Amino acid sequence: MALQNQPLAAFNPERLNELLEFDNRPNRAAMKNTLFRDRIWAPRLEASLKHDRELALERLKLIARGKHISVTDFESNPLNVFAAHECVGMMDGSTATKMTVQFNLFGGTVISLGGTRHRKHLADIDSLKTVGCFALTELGYGNNAVEMETTATWDPATREFVINSPSTLSQKYWITNGFNDAMYSCVFAQTFVNGKHEGIHVFLVRIRTDDLVPCKGVSIEDMGHRIGCNGVDNAKLAFKNVRVPADAILNKYSDMTSSGELKSTLGAGRAKNLPHQSRFLAVADRLLSGRLCIAAMCLGGTKTMLNNAFRYASSRLTVGPTGKSDTPILVYQLQQNALIPLLARTIALNFGNNAIKRKYTDDKTADSHEEVIRLCCVIKPLITWNFERTASICRERCGGQGYLSANLFGLGIGFSHAGITAEGDNSVLMQKVSKELLAAIAKGSVKYPPSPSDSASWDATSLNSLAQLAVLREAALAKYLAGRMAPAKGSQAVFKIWMLEESDAIQALARAHGERVCAEEVLRVIASVQDVALKSVLEAVLTLFLLHSLSFDMALMITMGVVTVKQAAAMADAQRRVVKLLMPVAMDLVKSLGVADHMLYAPIAFDWKQYNESDNRGEVLGVSYAKL
Repeated sequence: MALQNQPLAAFNPERLNELLEFDNRPNRAAMKNTLFRDRIWAPRLEASLKHDRELALERLKLIARGKHISVTDFESNPLNVFAAHECVGMMDGSTATKMTVQFNLFGGTVISLGGTRHRKHLADIDSLKTVGCFALTELGYGNNAVEMETTATWDPATREFVINSPSTLSQKYWITNGFNDAMYSCVFAQTFVNGKHEGIHVFLVRIRTDDLVPCKGVSIEDMGHRIGCNGVDNAKLAFKNVRVPADAILNKYSDMTSSGELKSTLGAGRAKNLPHQSRFLAVADRLLSGRLCIAAMCLGGTKTMLNNAFRYASSRLTVGPTGKSDTPILVYQLQQNALIPLLARTIALNFGNNAIKRKYTDDKTADSHEEVIRLCCVIKPLITWNFERTASICRERCGGQGYLSANLFGLGIGFSHAGITAEGDNSVLMQKVSKELLAAIAKGSVKYPPSPSDSASWDATSLNSLAQLAVLREAALAKYLAGRMAPAKGSQAVFKIWMLEESDAIQALARAHGERVCAEEVLRVIASVQDVALKSVLEAVLTLFLLHSLSFDMALMITMGVVTVKQAAAMADAQRRVVKLLMPVAMDLVKSLGVADHMLYAPIAFDWKQYNESDNRGEVLGVSYAKL
């Protein structure tokens, strides 16, 4: 498949949307065409923190009332959980964040780690009669949460666990839904029974009464204003001698016997056997679906940013070859080279995410679980980083209009950074991806084809060659990193190389792995498409995705012998050419992302001249909400 020189034929955007949003289309349609027509989704920009939070909760109530998502979906239809997150992410980051905590982190933990006795809560979780939160992260323990300080100590006299926060660093931190709304919390704690440390377990703890008054011994503090998603009521939680009954322990793996002993199917330490390496990893497994939820809602947010920027770029006129303001800024190469690669990358990551969601849903064996862990850990960083880059570059390319809050890029940037940090810092997750990938290579579950002897003669601009170069890049990085780690004997030597000397290679390998997985899924989709016009467009999209992705590692690929200098120069020229090739169909590609007109509120997405004919005070509804 050589780089095409002929113009691309028009294609049907709806057909591409069917491929991008392949699952739960009736529910997606109901959310987009009914739920999101309610004007409650209009952004309120000059609002108080209190109002932002109340608005996010009211939006979440509408979602629950419409039954668009259920905690039981994890048992019957997990893909719907992710579909709902993507749709809500198109509209509001705060609501999406509160939803992911309520239905995935809180509700998902109750249904996946609890027993029969805990299922009585599920209907109330779905209806929001019971709002909950997820108390894992502590002030001093984020990515090292296994070392948390919160304790749950068994009292045999009363058959209760006593929950305590022994230090400032043990405060549960960044607890979404915690300050205003949550009545229960899934609290992670170091568990001690009859003087023995039993590892980390999860307890369903009542933190507020039905009247939303904090329970005895529970301290709840507001974390205040943040750089984004201010509709989320993040809290600091602390516990002082908070007593919960024996049946508060979520008992899928561990439970208290009638004789006051803890019986568990898992070891307490850091065992190396999969599927669960320790009690902590078992109870923290909900973070896998959490990463997919964050990827989904940030993918939705990315699509909204692209819609706003492309619509403005196609309508904002500036000086053209005649010297008059008669040329849309999207005509300029500067604008195209900035925006169109982001569009192609978003589509490729969407397809990659679809494949990973399916693998998560089909995860049945220890070997498949290893792969699912690796893929969930790589797709969340790729999508959230792309969200941030898209929001920031779109803001810049929209000039002063992009800086206006009403055009929503600021909210998108804040939302993206929440995704970058939540459920595992992106760069730390990428370390885990590379670590697990090297282990899989050593085990033989991941294999690369032999390095070809003739790659220097390839047409490095053809899609077939680019797909093979993506594999060669990953294989070369894996070989290099494995070689660097091979001489390391003992934990100190491993730490020195891994944490202090090879961070760049570790990050590059994980990114190369994730991008290769996404590219292979797009190739699979292309092979399944019968429509000639759509097939050609997808081939061009994938070509641009690969050229753009590989360009970031070009110096590395040259020094490793993956490409020649001549090939690198040809690839740079090809990237510019394929951007121009995609330009005539760019607006239809944006349309295929599935964000309907009524879901867009940025004035620049519509008649921005008319918007400025009145004193709108920078609000999308033309009124000020400062007094609300």
